[in-house]
Amino acid sequence: MRSSIGRSRVLPHITHTGEFHLERLTNLLKGRYSKAFDTVSGDSGDEALRDLISYAARIQDQDVQRELLLFYLNCSPVIQEFLRSQTTLGDDNLLFR
Repeated sequence: MRSSIGRSRVLPHITHTGEFHLERLTNLLKGRYSKAFDTVSGDSGDEALRDLISYAARIQDQDVQRELLLFYLNCSPVIQEFLRSQTTLGDDNLLFR
């Protein structure tokens, strides 16, 4: 793995369960808020993941917050570190407010 998590591709590190919750979160955001994120295509997938998480973290919707938490908890440590360092999840313990 590269020394900077921000430059490496994180999506190949996703677990099966993490992928399931990411898909549920993506579908929930698309269905309720008409927001679409393409998280499957390479480096732009990492950027889309960063955008999706940042958007979901700001939504005051219990279902969105539940899926976001389940996604985070079921991710590998590589992705958790990426999310803490590259998204708003790392700011002020956002997950535990």
